[in-house]
Amino acid sequence: METAQPSPLSAPVPPGVPAPATRRKNTVTIKLFFIAALVLLLQLPLGLINELRRERGNNREEANVRRVVARESNPEREYSPAVAASEGYRMVERALKHSVLVLTLVFAAFFLFETLAGLRLHAVHYGLVGGALCLFYLALLALGEVLPPGAAYIGAAVASSLLIALYSISILRSLARASTIALLLTVEHSVLYVVLRMESYALLAGTASLFVALAVVMFFTRNVDWFSQDTNREAAA
Repeated sequence: METAQPSPLSAPVPPGVPAPATRRKNTVTIKLFFIAALVLLLQLPLGLINELRRERGNNREEANVRRVVARESNPEREYSPAVAASEGYRMVERALKHSVLVLTLVFAAFFLFETLAGLRLHAVHYGLVGGALCLFYLALLALGEVLPPGAAYIGAAVASSLLIALYSISILRSLARASTIALLLTVEHSVLYVVLRMESYALLAGTASLFVALAVVMFFTRNVDWFSQDTNREAAA
């Protein structure tokens, strides 16, 4: 009697070989979700920095009020350390409100390099870059206690950006790509500083910056076949 042959569709999967449904993972989408989760996770250390700012600000509040009153009575008087710290705390507070935007833009730049240039960045790479971005706010808080707000901001931005740019040379495997990241950080910190100094037009300037950033991402990814990206990464895996 003729034995029925098993259907190819019902054939068992050999040991050690993942099922086709398991292999069909949308790796690009997973990486985007990871970046979003990392941005949210980094809000924890930034929250600790904000608490540190609040605590140190409260300790100096009485002295700062007296210094500000003295400064208003004599506008030509130079900044004292207490006045500098008072304004520095305020700058840190406002800068932290834009932290999600800063983190997202920088991670988006690394993600674009990873996608367009065919690189593979590990979660540790993103985590270390995020740590360097968090150090910008801590350095801004520390320098703001002893320097005027402008000088403190420049010092913190240069230190953080230089750290990320030098690290980018290694993980992006190109001096040109690292230079692009350095340029992005320079523009980003410059725009953020202008936004922080503009009381009346801060929201307008921030919204315009978001439009420009989104337009840049749309322009450089307009010809990317995201389905092909997933297929290529699955094949490489």
